[in-house]
Amino acid sequence: MKLQLPAPGETILAMLKLPGEMCNINCHYCYERRKPYPNALMLKPEVLRKFLALCGGRPLAVELHGGEPLLIGRRKMGDLFAELRGYEGPVTVSMQTNGILLNEAWLDFFDREWPDIEIGISLDGDEQGNAHRVDFRDRPTYRKVTKALDMMAARNRNVGVIVVVTRRILGRAADVLDSLSKFEAVKVIKLSGCLDFNVKSKDYQTPNRRSLQILNPDGVGMPGWATTPDEYADFLIEAFEHWSATRSYGAYVLEPFFSVIRSLSGLPTSYTSFSDRKEPFVVTLYPDGRIGSSDELSMPGALLGSVDTASGMDELLTLDSNPGLRRDLSALLDKCAGCSHEASCRGGALPDRLRFEGTGFEEEYCDYRRKVIDHVAAALPTAA
Repeated sequence: MKLQLPAPGETILAMLKLPGEMCNINCHYCYERRKPYPNALMLKPEVLRKFLALCGGRPLAVELHGGEPLLIGRRKMGDLFAELRGYEGPVTVSMQTNGILLNEAWLDFFDREWPDIEIGISLDGDEQGNAHRVDFRDRPTYRKVTKALDMMAARNRNVGVIVVVTRRILGRAADVLDSLSKFEAVKVIKLSGCLDFNVKSKDYQTPNRRSLQILNPDGVGMPGWATTPDEYADFLIEAFEHWSATRSYGAYVLEPFFSVIRSLSGLPTSYTSFSDRKEPFVVTLYPDGRIGSSDELSMPGALLGSVDTASGMDELLTLDSNPGLRRDLSALLDKCAGCSHEASCRGGALPDRLRFEGTGFEEEYCDYRRKVIDHVAAALPTAA
């Protein structure tokens, strides 16, 4: 595989970090809080305006992100929507939130400002599985989030849920899926791997500081919330079997399996892990005007430029402003050449693979991909 670069006019995913790292909860595994933020800023309209000018009218899939994006408040969010409405090219908007601040006033606001917004909520399955998603005093957040899911259903809104597969839910895939599928609003469930390794948690002076120190004492090796690639594969296979046995494919889409099936069929997918379109198709705008590649890549290693210094988005998307990043991503994909699963795997998640470089887990990562793909392929009906 070769690293693909966006052609002029191709859609890119633009992730807007509205409040930077600021959040109203303190999830143990939060990758946003590992990044260097110079100070507590919120994204201002003038910064977004400069970013949109760099994009030059190319189609944008905008995702409102954070921290917790709703912390920016409705007035400031409205100012950002005004900038997006003034963009010269086509724009779609989605948002990823923990759901705690969602209320009727926010949904009324979205109905007025951007009726087609897609809302995703982060929730790691049932109450037991959600144990790493806590507030700053280590208190659970599960019931606050489920209230938002009920409210979304009452408003006839659909929701996609991202489940981070931590050690808390290993061996419990059926419980996780059953707990989420009972919520009428949930139409998509994405099982996202928590394959952290050698990651350093920031040391915040908060009451749950001790929990973070226990789970990740020195930032070396695998933190207490993470799984190995093989454990993640086993969880995915267990989830696929339950989804199939209960014939739930008509009730909700389960990722990564929807994308695996499309990939096995030779069809494109928007799920980066199973897509030919990798990090060059994703840019992240930070409140201070920095522009990085995928937000899952560490900063400043993923830095591409700034709204004040870049001459245009086409230039940044070549990754020429960060040749080390382009070289590393290309080298990872070059290793896929000749693999029996190259066409269906499509390289996997490059941030995970970069994190595993030199750790001894590189081959296990590839094995997990092959294991899941083979399991799904064996379950698919074959043409007569």
